[in-house]
Amino acid sequence: MINKFLYKYLIPGLILVAIASACSDNKDRFSAFNLKCEHLENPLGIDVKNPRLSWQMKDDRMGAGQSAFRVVVGRDSTDVSLGKGDMMDSGKTGSDRNLIVYAGLPLSPLTRYFWSIQIWDKKGELSEISRVASFETGMMEPRNWKGSWIADTRDINLKPAPLFRKSFTIPGEIKSARAYIAVAGLYELYINGKKVGNHRLDPSYTRFDRRTLYLTHDITSLLKTGENAAGVLLGNGWYNHQSTAVWFFHEAPWRARPKLCMDIHINLRDGTEIIIPTGTDWKTSLSPLTFNSIYTAEHYDARLEKPGWDMPGYDDSDWQNAINVPAPSLNITAQVMHPVRAEAEIPARSVKKFSDRKYVFDLGRNIAGVSRLKVRGEKGTVIRIKHAERLNPDCSG
Repeated sequence: MINKFLYKYLIPGLILVAIASACSDNKDRFSAFNLKCEHLENPLGIDVKNPRLSWQMKDDRMGAGQSAFRVVVGRDSTDVSLGKGDMMDSGKTGSDRNLIVYAGLPLSPLTRYFWSIQIWDKKGELSEISRVASFETGMMEPRNWKGSWIADTRDINLKPAPLFRKSFTIPGEIKSARAYIAVAGLYELYINGKKVGNHRLDPSYTRFDRRTLYLTHDITSLLKTGENAAGVLLGNGWYNHQSTAVWFFHEAPWRARPKLCMDIHINLRDGTEIIIPTGTDWKTSLSPLTFNSIYTAEHYDARLEKPGWDMPGYDDSDWQNAINVPAPSLNITAQVMHPVRAEAEIPARSVKKFSDRKYVFDLGRNIAGVSRLKVRGEKGTVIRIKHAERLNPDCSG
């Protein structure tokens, strides 16, 4: 009786469930993922007119492969999620390649675009539409810059690093905001007292008199309706190498005091666009960073700190106005690369005290990074941090 019941009612049900499950699995078995533009995930500030779009195929079946693809690009993310694009539609393209060059309508500067992809497997079955990816164009042409190049002085031998600041008012609700910043030297950007991004040593090294790099930062969350302030700290980097250097960087033909050019673009909910460019209305002063060099470290004097210098409401009446200076080059292009940034925190494996003035912190490995140390002492106390790659037999540095 039980066997007849199983055969008549349960077994057919199991077969139907299995068939339905198989159909469902077949639909979700493969897909396109890891969508990238110019080998970066959802990048900002793309300057190339025909960026490269790439993806990977996710399929764990034996001998799986892609037989065709269809890429759509558009300005509306909802449409793109439905497989419709107003900028480009590759149509079904028979190929197993996973990288194409954008070949749609001309891209506009300072614009966000969305894209998605569907792929066909070896059996000719079509995947679901991938998740929507995006890329955002940058300046694309030098004529789109509004800001001018500024510095605090033309003295290449002045040691302290300069600070720059600008206060401005945003009259309405913010939809989005970007900071486009080009620097000869190195920089740290601050908005309303907070450091922008997690990059270090930006921009990257170039032949500065032939190519200048700029970066794009999303600063939407750092701004507010009402009073705001932007601040920039500039460093020498490879641009103004003041220390005697291998390969004669201290004699480089491009040497000059570090300088910057920046445009802050703010889009309000009511459609208004506000641009805050660099110019002689920016204020400048010397920073507590009294010396900085790629080769011979940094000297920082905490007694010279200017609390709130990058905040609205700061009294900068004793600061000087920035000066206009020539651009380091006429070729200003986007920096499109994975940034240098902190990836992990490595605590000291051991600490050995040799005297009240000397300690050795052993990390147990060589690293490329920066040190973080909490200290307490009398005003004017000098602290020196030296880095080394190996220990002496007595565990000293």
